[in-house]
Amino acid sequence: MTQILLPVTITFTSLLAISLIPLTGWIGLRRDKIGGVFRGDGDDATLFKRIRIHGNLMENAPVFILVLGASEMVGLGQTWLWLAVAVFLIGRVLHFILFDSRTRGFAMLVTLLPGMLMGFWLLLRIWR
Repeated sequence: MTQILLPVTITFTSLLAISLIPLTGWIGLRRDKIGGVFRGDGDDATLFKRIRIHGNLMENAPVFILVLGASEMVGLGQTWLWLAVAVFLIGRVLHFILFDSRTRGFAMLVTLLPGMLMGFWLLLRIWR
């Protein structure tokens, strides 16, 4: 059997790709329900929320995947990598739950924290 390079990054990326189907469908179902809005949110608060939850994931996930892959490549242990993935996912769930709350910023902090920490770790690893 061939050894898989970057198994944590590939697993996370695969799960993210799979999750995009239901997330996109969730938006499409709402578009259809409110009369077939093809662009924008049609001034529908629920559709706006769904679009932003999906969009925010797509704005943050690519950089997280890059720093996750770089960290895995440079030698960060799998326990730390999986912990980073778990915290990122917890942040995404919190973002969904707290979307209409003043504490939504906390969800973004939880989302961004593991990527930032891995970024610092990479810089220290390369430049010390």
